[in-house]
Amino acid sequence: MGNAIKFTERGSVTFRVTVLEQSNIPIALHKIRFEIEDTGVGMTPEHLEKIFLPFEQVGDMKKQGEGTGLGLAISLKIISLMGSQIEVKSDYGKGSTFWFELEVPGVTHWAEQSTRLSQGNIISYQGQKRKVLVVDDKWENRSVIVNLLQPIGFEVIEASNGQEGLDKAVELQPDIVITDLVMPVMHGFDLLRGLRLSPQLKNVVAIASSASVFEEDHFKSLDAGANTFLPKPLQADILLEILCQYLKLEWVYEKQSPQKHPQSELLMEIPDNQLVSPPSDILTQLHQFSEEGDFDAVVVVAEQLQQSHPECIGFAQKLIELTEDCQIKQVRELISQVFNP
Repeated sequence: MGNAIKFTERGSVTFRVTVLEQSNIPIALHKIRFEIEDTGVGMTPEHLEKIFLPFEQVGDMKKQGEGTGLGLAISLKIISLMGSQIEVKSDYGKGSTFWFELEVPGVTHWAEQSTRLSQGNIISYQGQKRKVLVVDDKWENRSVIVNLLQPIGFEVIEASNGQEGLDKAVELQPDIVITDLVMPVMHGFDLLRGLRLSPQLKNVVAIASSASVFEEDHFKSLDAGANTFLPKPLQADILLEILCQYLKLEWVYEKQSPQKHPQSELLMEIPDNQLVSPPSDILTQLHQFSEEGDFDAVVVVAEQLQQSHPECIGFAQKLIELTEDCQIKQVRELISQVFNP
């Protein structure tokens, strides 16, 4: 998309997502095409032979200076890891079209699955009904939280910018506010300051939520009045942990007997101090990923650890077990016990 915009001075850039095939037997599978079409400068056959090579750039020299020549090479590698390839057609002077196709499984009941912890599936919480105000200019971000929290008993109120959020907070007195940081009309930073300046709302729990990876934004949100920071894309287990902590909730679980493999049960009984810890470089990776909340990466590293260091298989399997059970606190504690930076 970036390349299409960079090399198109007039006309259009179009991004299409199309469902090509759909099957429900034995599971729901969808074949989807992602396509970017532009009316830009286009490429010659000679250019097409080079564009996917690392550090290769074609076209106007001035435009080349705006990039590194790595974008398409990295994109090609990512798509190949997903079992597909990038296709391209181009007419010199008329434009280019890039596309790839993926076959992906459909996801059903994702909200219910997201509220399933090791203790069971959360169906409610004890005590009075709690109000959650979600402030975000993108409806899809709000809908994720709505669909997670409404089914388990929360009253969820929506606002599309900081000013609307502040007005609704004054009117409805929520128990907790989850706000994006960058929005039209009023930013989340100003909303947080407004909450803390209001005699009615100065003690309300406020969560700043953003996709920003810059620590400065994290600190600025805390300085503005946020109690904590929730990174995007949202991870349900972290949100539930925050709600439990700040609202002093006691979850009500669906009654069921979770079945565990006998080997997993024995593994969980092994004391942590008897597990062989991995080398320091792998521990550093695990610690970094766990602190960033990237628990998919934790599982990947742990699986690789089982192959590369058989003596650490107990540590790796316990880490995988805890992660898959969404026991985030226990994962971090296990890593911290043996991590010495």
